[in-house]
Amino acid sequence: MAFSSLGDTLRKSIRAAGIEPQVLGAQTIEHFGKVSEEILGKAVAAKVSALYVKNKTLTVGVSSAVVGQELKLHEREILQKLNTDPAHPHIERLRFLV
Repeated sequence: MAFSSLGDTLRKSIRAAGIEPQVLGAQTIEHFGKVSEEILGKAVAAKVSALYVKNKTLTVGVSSAVVGQELKLHEREILQKLNTDPAHPHIERLRFLV
């Protein structure tokens, strides 16, 4: 009897259940929290919240237009850091909701 790693078994189960895009989106949302804190600092990162991924767009809720503008200024850098990890889906743009 051959054993497979738990990670492999989970990946296969996720694919078989058809929920791989949702799981990858959730991982991207979690990764965005770390990236935003690294780039923007804790104070600004506390005022943003990644909401969902759809059609290669990460939608982010912001507390004000000023915070949205700050994110827009750093959008390219945020996208580069989000897309360095091959385990996460490729995000092409950020969308901001106030």
